Amino acid sequence: MALPLDVLAVVFAGAAPPALAACARVSRAVGALAVDALYRDLRPTPRNVLRICLKLSADAALARRVRSFAIRDDGVDMFLGLIADALPHLSRLATLVLDIGPSSAWILPAAPPFRLRAFACGFRFDAHVLAFLATQPALRSLSVAAAGPQRPRIPRTLVPALEVLCAPLALVAALVPGRPVRAVTTTHTTPDAPPIAALARSRAPAGVQHLMLNFRCLQAIAPALLAEATPALRQLTVDADGVKPDDDEMLDELTAWLEEYLSYARTLTCLTVRFFPALSRVPCQELDFSDMITSIFAASPALLQVVVAFYAFKAKYVCRRQPGDDWYIVNE
Repeated sequence: MALPLDVLAVVFAGAAPPALAACARVSRAVGALAVDALYRDLRPTPRNVLRICLKLSADAALARRVRSFAIRDDGVDMFLGLIADALPHLSRLATLVLDIGPSSAWILPAAPPFRLRAFACGFRFDAHVLAFLATQPALRSLSVAAAGPQRPRIPRTLVPALEVLCAPLALVAALVPGRPVRAVTTTHTTPDAPPIAALARSRAPAGVQHLMLNFRCLQAIAPALLAEATPALRQLTVDADGVKPDDDEMLDELTAWLEEYLSYARTLTCLTVRFFPALSRVPCQELDFSDMITSIFAASPALLQVVVAFYAFKAKYVCRRQPGDDWYIVNE
């Protein structure tokens, strides 16, 4: 018995490209579904980007099927012109990821036919990026790798619907005010004072509720100021850059900052601390973080979950607490 086409569409959504290519030759009806699934989410690599871009530029029907186009490899330098030629053909594109180096923003189309919901790039924020973003009023999620030495002036009308932002803090401070940003991932490594107060000017109904920030930046911020800038924060992730996980003094300093912050953070329910295993002489799975976790939970009655994670590792400690009970490890 043949499967209904709507069931096949669900099956094809999780199928690998070789299987989809084979199914495309079964029949006209099945082939249309398979081709649609094959081209819906494209992730070109240096090995196939030439073939994919040439095909998209030559076949408008195929180009219209693409909803997501993501390249995460700076080894595509010799194909930048072809990528630039292909992008204007992707009229129904919703997600664009171009993590291909800091100086290639010129490939962004000046008058794109698509309206993105998500855009992520490894580019510096320059005039090319600014001009491109001006064409994307419906953008909800933006990720930019670097602010650039001479950041162009950002008009208030740029990306008015922005909700999720990943960028250096200098850019965050320029983009959050007046926009409904609810989730921010950022870093601050320059010696000037972190402009954290800008987070308070989000137009989201509850303000910024999810925040990821590096600890070196937090050390330059009074905990009370962070709590004041994000009064409804529910999830905080601290990137413990520079903190050696096996150094008791550094852990104590981190814990003390978190304890003071939690005394002000009334709405925070989840705290994640991410360590860098390369900074530890002892394998992280052999380290005992129980004292730190106990102190963190004790500092905030509202906190329900503490996660200890490790950069580039899937393993993590997820610790939870029910009101009135001691905390426990959910998984390792």
